[in-house]
Amino acid sequence: MRVFVAVVDRNGYSAAARQLHLAQSTVSHHVAELERELGTQLLQYKERTVILTSAGQDVYQTALVMLAEQDRLVRSLGDLEQGRRGRVRLGASMAFEQRHFLERVIAPFCRSNRGTMLSLRFGHSPREAQAVLDRELDLAYVIRWHLPDEARFEPLHQAELMFLAAPDHPLSGQSSVTVEQIGEAGLITAPLTGTESGYFREILRGRGLTGDHSVLEIDGQQARFLAAATGLGVMATFLPRYERGIELDGLVALPVEGPAAQVELGLVRRREAPPSTSVDALCTWLREVARA
Repeated sequence: MRVFVAVVDRNGYSAAARQLHLAQSTVSHHVAELERELGTQLLQYKERTVILTSAGQDVYQTALVMLAEQDRLVRSLGDLEQGRRGRVRLGASMAFEQRHFLERVIAPFCRSNRGTMLSLRFGHSPREAQAVLDRELDLAYVIRWHLPDEARFEPLHQAELMFLAAPDHPLSGQSSVTVEQIGEAGLITAPLTGTESGYFREILRGRGLTGDHSVLEIDGQQARFLAAATGLGVMATFLPRYERGIELDGLVALPVEGPAAQVELGLVRRREAPPSTSVDALCTWLREVARA
């Protein structure tokens, strides 16, 4: 199954052989044996492209689930061997890729659950939610935006769009700032060809910023924080209420006139997920943080 998946993912026998450190003949043999065992053709090779048959598509999807569960079992057995009580694979919206999230949310959980291994990654909300459905993650803490239809979303709290700048930025010392002034000063944004560019533009339009006001496009939340701290422009990010009044990595929140744009954040978990004490503990903690 693993060889078969590698051939499909790498679009060829030789590429799969390189990935798996096997001879190409060995890879071909495994695929042929799988087809013989199942009694049907799974792959067709046309014009240097691997094409799945209808049966091959079903086997491929099933193989992904089986291999993911096997990998999860191996990690669980390794955790038991190392004396850990469990493991949680959490995907969080890149809006949380900030120091205060680690200090106020992640660090207390890790201190209270020392026997649990936490695996944390940040990314676009739709991708992290899909990763839960694909069994790559156990839990996603994301913005409710363009999530997969089959994702079960549990709302937790709202987050507000905040505009941040360096303390010595011309707008930082003012008692109030208009969105027009922010547009003139220029925004540090993610590349506007990215996954959430349409959503970000929609949010900015809701605050009165129409058109393109980017003066610098940088991929990565932390990189945008660093760029804003050097005075290259203003950056926008979402902050939950429980993260107010804290250090913002050398930045200050601008007092922007008018109502702030808000988004809903919550948890995504598979409906048929097996019981997990560690995942349940993290869910409970995130709910407590949101309520606080």
